[in-house]
Amino acid sequence: MVSILVPVYNASQWLRECLDSIVGQTYDNLQVVLVDDGSTDDSLAICQEYASRYSFVEVYHQENRGVAAARNALLDKADGEYVLFVDADDWIERDMVDYLVSVALKNSADMVTCAKCGQSVTCSATETKWSQEVAVREFLRHVSFSGSLWNKLLRNRLLKGLQFDKRITYGEDALLVWQFLQRSQKIVLTDRPLYHYRSNESSISHQQWHPDKKGSGHLVWETICRDVENGWSKYSDIANARFALEDMWALYFASLAGYQYDEHIALRQQNVKRNLKNIRHSKLDSIDRYCTAWLLCRWYGAGRIFKWLKSIKR
Repeated sequence: MVSILVPVYNASQWLRECLDSIVGQTYDNLQVVLVDDGSTDDSLAICQEYASRYSFVEVYHQENRGVAAARNALLDKADGEYVLFVDADDWIERDMVDYLVSVALKNSADMVTCAKCGQSVTCSATETKWSQEVAVREFLRHVSFSGSLWNKLLRNRLLKGLQFDKRITYGEDALLVWQFLQRSQKIVLTDRPLYHYRSNESSISHQQWHPDKKGSGHLVWETICRDVENGWSKYSDIANARFALEDMWALYFASLAGYQYDEHIALRQQNVKRNLKNIRHSKLDSIDRYCTAWLLCRWYGAGRIFKWLKSIKR
């Protein structure tokens, strides 16, 4: 059985399309769990409607506590051998579960990934097998393998005891994926596009930068780097370079949002400045990105200059 887990919050505009894509899967051994996180629109009523029509759909409601708490509640209810998270404003291809499960069973994989619909794919349904060490290294590089949950089928027993950190509102999924990798032995990446990701202007990823919201990514990578020092120290330079690049982007978007210089900005500047050498040597990004990091860790207002230069080029 596969447990499809959907955190729901004020998603009534897109929720039917999401749920139709789930209940219409070609794979029929499903448990669909919906947790409504205190929605103020019609989301809960829509969830209850689907639960009344489909016996394998379960609905739970809680007062609004944030996406991490909602996802923890979902994990507590998951009974399947595999787990798949789907965001309530997205939708999936009809054969997504069928295909990912077949790959997982064929390879005895703990995690199977797919591509996002709309991405250019060089080959059809290519499978790439990674050991734990390769997956850890590529996660830390965060170039071809990200911490997003939406494209990953996960073996449920390896999730037992793991929890989303409720202090984190942005990047909580990446931290859980990192923790999952510490228990995994085999990961299979496929390039088959099966997940439709909707760019939702009201989501946390589109909100203006604030240390308590999008700024919580600093805590994510601080935790990951600490784990790397204890268990994967040979990849410390890569981890610290990625941490610094994440803070560089925080500085950039905070600057664009007009966030005033304070201790949160100073902390991120210090981290970027401390890891400039790691950024340059890791080759995680272009020389332009290194120059951007060099400038932002010295002059916070540079982010607005970059935006102005881009507007001139257009």
